[in-house]
Amino acid sequence: MMIDSDDVIANSLETVRRARQDWEERSWPASARAAHDEFLTFARREVPYYRNLPSAAELPIVDRAVHQTDGGRFRPAAATATGGPGYRLSSSGTTGRPLEVTLDDAAWYAVNYHFFAQIRDLAGLPPETFRRGVPAVLFVSNKPGRPSFVRPLPSLDNGLYLRLQLPESGQDTLALLQKFQAPVLYGKPTYLLDLRAALLGQGAERAPWQPELLLVSGEPLHPDDRARLTSYFGAPVVDALASTEGGLIAATEPDGATYRVFGENVRLEVLDATGQVDENGRGELVLTNLANRSTVFARYRTGDHAELATAADGTQRLLRLHGREPETVRFRTAELSADEVTRAIGFLPGLADFQFVLGERDRTLLRWSAEASCTDPGVPAAALREAVAGLLPAEDPELEQCARITPPGGKKRRFLL
Repeated sequence: MMIDSDDVIANSLETVRRARQDWEERSWPASARAAHDEFLTFARREVPYYRNLPSAAELPIVDRAVHQTDGGRFRPAAATATGGPGYRLSSSGTTGRPLEVTLDDAAWYAVNYHFFAQIRDLAGLPPETFRRGVPAVLFVSNKPGRPSFVRPLPSLDNGLYLRLQLPESGQDTLALLQKFQAPVLYGKPTYLLDLRAALLGQGAERAPWQPELLLVSGEPLHPDDRARLTSYFGAPVVDALASTEGGLIAATEPDGATYRVFGENVRLEVLDATGQVDENGRGELVLTNLANRSTVFARYRTGDHAELATAADGTQRLLRLHGREPETVRFRTAELSADEVTRAIGFLPGLADFQFVLGERDRTLLRWSAEASCTDPGVPAAALREAVAGLLPAEDPELEQCARITPPGGKKRRFLL
């Protein structure tokens, strides 16, 4: 997850070894609720923002703007006095101004290395899947200006983490994939779709190898995109919710529909439309990061929307995860569920992607792009017009063909409201 950041400095095996030791020596409470209670005690004792709260008061709800304005008060006084930890991350800024986060050694190891052990266990991958010095995780990126690199993953038997920057031309992608094959293929859905498009463009009707697992995070995974990825790479998908502020928050089992919340990492609540906060229900996710004791995120509004269920024993699941995409879309002439729109349009043969732009023009705009293997764009264009006419007979949107819709490094948005 965070290992992709240029702000993380991890150039030596000794650095990783020390961080792992710090993570292993940290006292981790036996249950999710115990971990949460211990964290609250720490926050009230060590973190200036919470130190003067009445002992019976709940911690206040905060958001990104509060952290950006008053970030120093969310860092423990002891860390601030000694100059703070050596690890700093910056969020990508694709949904707003970047946010700087500091991490102590244990948290840095957790988000960069233990992350993959947790995914391995959730996916049920056997230990022999990973071997020392052999590719273990291939992370694919289309972010401009980022380097490719290789690092060991102590949490996966010192298998190798390879970060592959997709060539702009795409001409070398097939040759690179012949060399760098790993049991876990990882990236945002759009990153992996770009990899698929590059390989299709070079005549590879199927991926040059079959991973054990596709791991995606960082943006919504739409059902049509899931189908494109699983059919091309021949592997199941684990869809993970992760962030700079929260680390690894939740993930599905392979091809699962619900998300297990990692209670050792985080505690979640939902903030509903009336302003009520609960551990069950639908609304905006409110995050408490239990792993990072350097920049403290307690009851932090994430901006992602979901349906949360909390069991009597404190374990949590996300029954639905909408992220920042709407559940329902209000067009000029009708209101439809986002799922209904995707079912009607997203699976059309030859169509690679689509995006509705609403409310900014005199006429609804529908952007679309064709598959890299499509030899006649007129065929998906005609199918698209027919599907939209059946879905929204009175809308008459303007259709605009695009080479691509989501910019490199950006987050996919199907509905711009």
